[in-house]
Amino acid sequence: MFNRRNTFCWFIVVIIFSFIVFTCGVVTDSWGEVLRGKVAHEKYLYPVVRVSTGYAGGSGTLVYSKGKVDKYSTYVLTNYHVIAEAVRITDEWDSTLKKKIPIERRSVVYVEIFKYRNLSVPVGTMKLEAEIVIYNRQEDMALLKLNYDEWIRYVAFLNNSNYVVMDEAVAVGCSMGLPPLVSVGVITRLNYLDNSLPYDMSSAHIIFGNSGGAMFNAVGDFIGIPSMVAMQGWSSAIPHMGLFIPWKRVAIWLESEHYDFIYNKEKIEEESLRIRGIEIEAKINGGKQK
Repeated sequence: MFNRRNTFCWFIVVIIFSFIVFTCGVVTDSWGEVLRGKVAHEKYLYPVVRVSTGYAGGSGTLVYSKGKVDKYSTYVLTNYHVIAEAVRITDEWDSTLKKKIPIERRSVVYVEIFKYRNLSVPVGTMKLEAEIVIYNRQEDMALLKLNYDEWIRYVAFLNNSNYVVMDEAVAVGCSMGLPPLVSVGVITRLNYLDNSLPYDMSSAHIIFGNSGGAMFNAVGDFIGIPSMVAMQGWSSAIPHMGLFIPWKRVAIWLESEHYDFIYNKEKIEEESLRIRGIEIEAKINGGKQK
């Protein structure tokens, strides 16, 4: 039955929703499109940073910035191979043990947070020192902590999203060392194995320099780390066949290292790191007893 009053109410709802969408500059994924405008910049572009070691570099993603008063902790997620040159392990003589033992030394890593004018125009960077807090060479992941006590506004939203082939994907990274570039595509393959490790693949173009950056879904959730591209022969990269480490792998690794407070709101940084310290000390003492 036709109800004029209900029709008018629905008309008002549609008008309000349309106003919100176009005011914020957002197109949701309901029509198979990615975010646009200011919200897209805040979700896709601003959390992505440039990472360098003095020898090499790539990209990273701001994933955590919390604290209180004048003491904040800010973390950046990247690939191990981006910061590999900053990790040195050498055999050095120990005069007490009368033998050579492996010694690890980590150099300072630099993170550049970009500043923009008119939403999109990069006008400079804030270059900060960062410490390599954890890394896993085999998994090709690393976590950096900025030597910076202030709050960083734009961080990626971490989400264990389910996605399938043909879902939208957005890759962002500092290709060729440039300010972050955005590439849009779709998920093209799931669970592609490389060295027995699962990667997902998208058609969003990534090239050298994108490593360590971010892969997002259509609504701006961080879903993985762009890590490598398919190669034809020895030198021809295929940029639309980009492999990324899926977020599920990242989350498992962070949990195993007690850094899951980065995405788990129920966890507290200080308590998680305290437990981590106890476990590390127990391993060291156990090794000495043997």
